[in-house]
Amino acid sequence: MASLVRVIICVTAVIGLGSSSEAEENGDITEDLKDLLHTSMINIVSLNDLVTELTEKISHLTLSQSETQAELRKRQLEMEDLKRELSQVKEELETLKEPRDGKWAEFGNWSDCSAECGGGTQTRTRTCTDPAPVRGGADCVGEGEETRECNTEECEPYTMYIDCDDLTSLYIDGSESNVAGLGQLGQTSRLQIPASTELIAVKCYDGNGGVYNYCGIIGSVQDSQGRDIAVTDSTWKCSDTLESGWQLPGFTEGSNWRAAIDQGDSHYMLNREPYRNIPSSNKRVIWGTRGVGTVYCRKTL
Repeated sequence: MASLVRVIICVTAVIGLGSSSEAEENGDITEDLKDLLHTSMINIVSLNDLVTELTEKISHLTLSQSETQAELRKRQLEMEDLKRELSQVKEELETLKEPRDGKWAEFGNWSDCSAECGGGTQTRTRTCTDPAPVRGGADCVGEGEETRECNTEECEPYTMYIDCDDLTSLYIDGSESNVAGLGQLGQTSRLQIPASTELIAVKCYDGNGGVYNYCGIIGSVQDSQGRDIAVTDSTWKCSDTLESGWQLPGFTEGSNWRAAIDQGDSHYMLNREPYRNIPSSNKRVIWGTRGVGTVYCRKTL
């Protein structure tokens, strides 16, 4: 395109050397060339037509009889330069017909980390658009996405509160906890558990045989900011049957493991101390099958 601009400037200068009568006639040619330059800037496909038209206009330029031999020689040299410029334009046009391979644009910004702590990932992408492949050119070679680790620092532990009527056994990822209060009626147990915890498992024994108003499990797990990670609700799974490995993360729950029963808003554990002091307004009182005195419940975090 740069060669094309030089061609038009050269033609305009040559036209300006003609006589006054020719200047009027050639003035139209100058305006035509300006229009053609504008058109070619808009649409590169029109370059072929432009070259043809320029060639025709050059062939019709006339030499003024009043020109001196020096001026004549100067114009002849300029005409030779113009022909060379036209040849370069034609070569540029030919290159536009060839296939063009794609090249990668710069990578974009990294995405937000997938975890606030404990190790997450973030990604960034790039596109094959600088330039994109055209006319059968090759696609970019390499990956369009990069991934890296982020926020690898260890998370602060969660705080768990748990209680049941009557006696509680608690397992964190399969390991039984001996925190105070688990074997005592009406005493909420509070403990720290790793933020990486996968499974909470609770066994609750009710001395009244699982009567509606006198049995239940209630609790919550919160992060260091006081946000709920888990609460006792119907997303827990409960069973009436003791099975080997039931407290482990890899245990497969059979058909006997069903959604926990919500004991309702009127249950005493929601309204009496110490149970109601367990953090979170979203906690519920849950149980397995009513009329069964011992239940086993699991919650995957």
